[in-house]
Amino acid sequence: LFQLIPSSWTTLKNVYSFVSGVALSLFAFGSSTYTCAVLGVFSYAAMAIDRKRCGYVVFAGSFAYLIYFHAFSASGEAWKAGNIDITGLLMVLTLKVTACALNYQDSGTIPSAELNDFQRRRAVTRLPGVLEYAGWLMFPCTLVVGPAIEFRDYHDWLHKKGVWGGKGCPRVWGRCLVLVLYSQVFAAVHMIVMQYYTLGNTYLGTDWNDKGVLLKFWELHILGQGSRGKYFFCWVWAEAACVASGIGFSGVDETTRKPRWTTCTNVRPMGVEKAATFVEIPHHWNVQTGIWLRHYVYDRTTPKGKKPGFTNILITQVVSGVWHGLYAGYWLFFVSSAVFLQGSKSMFRWQRANWPRRWSAVIDFPHWLLTTVGLNYLCGAFMLVTYEQCMAAWGSVYFIPHWIVLFMLVFGEVFKGKKKKPRVEATNGDTTPVEAKKDQ
Repeated sequence: LFQLIPSSWTTLKNVYSFVSGVALSLFAFGSSTYTCAVLGVFSYAAMAIDRKRCGYVVFAGSFAYLIYFHAFSASGEAWKAGNIDITGLLMVLTLKVTACALNYQDSGTIPSAELNDFQRRRAVTRLPGVLEYAGWLMFPCTLVVGPAIEFRDYHDWLHKKGVWGGKGCPRVWGRCLVLVLYSQVFAAVHMIVMQYYTLGNTYLGTDWNDKGVLLKFWELHILGQGSRGKYFFCWVWAEAACVASGIGFSGVDETTRKPRWTTCTNVRPMGVEKAATFVEIPHHWNVQTGIWLRHYVYDRTTPKGKKPGFTNILITQVVSGVWHGLYAGYWLFFVSSAVFLQGSKSMFRWQRANWPRRWSAVIDFPHWLLTTVGLNYLCGAFMLVTYEQCMAAWGSVYFIPHWIVLFMLVFGEVFKGKKKKPRVEATNGDTTPVEAKKDQ
């Protein structure tokens, strides 16, 4: 329907976006929709009252509000039981309002010449109009499952600026159809796997501790693969909706001259499944949230002129854990994933400095196997959520992936090769962390 509204009728597009988003939320969550208004009014007021500090105020306030709802609704247990509540939608809005406020603060407090490419591309130079802010906040295509769309992208799409200017967006229906069909594959995978492998007949089954270690690893691996299918389905479907509206367009490839559709890409399923190291996974899984974490947490916790390190990774993962909820399983997952990322980096650095390239497969295959099985092993904590059940699940396979990664971390640090000449670090607007690029 966005495509049917004339491009010059921006007010109507904003009204349609807001009304359809509110209707969608009311249909799914009923009266809980009022929480969107609370978060939106608070964030907009903070931007209007104090531009110099609004980013930090909105960050702290929106996260506090989200944490309250996580605790109030017991979201982790609800999701574990297969129920839904509005906390998932609030998670998306939290990313949106914090990014908008920080970009508005940056463009008003930092000289233009000192802004990096990412900040310039997403700068909010003026206080948004109330209707446009409301339309962006409740934009229906990604409202419930994400990804969080930057206000600047919504503004440029609405007013035909940037990549949406000139000839505008090319035909969307072919790409949209491909994504819709692609999403159905993962819906089918999820539904089929869940018929045979569930929490009830694996981790929480009465015979779980009677099974051999290899069988346990097989079952937790298949369970993790099947569970991811629902996320793949939801995010690919949301991407299809964004492509259909036109906001998913991201310009034309300079080499092939073909249109690119990455503005709202939140997952690359095969990239996740074929990741050779833990470092590669964040580039394909929950992509837009990863970009948010990179530029609004990871970069901002790195002192100017300093290189980011494990502390920055740990802070970023902790924020990600808090964003997901207060349950121990989320914290265990994200803190462990920080260690797994660092262990993967350490081993790769050692391999690059000391291991003959012609024998790389000797290490590459076990590293890939650890990555794919280790991811599904960690996902157990994400699904079980309670501390006791998480520790029991990991303990039932003797914490083997944890021990392997700790060995990789220590080995890589103790026997690391000669240091290469350090490269000047800069945040450049690319979606891939400089450290991650260097270590792949």
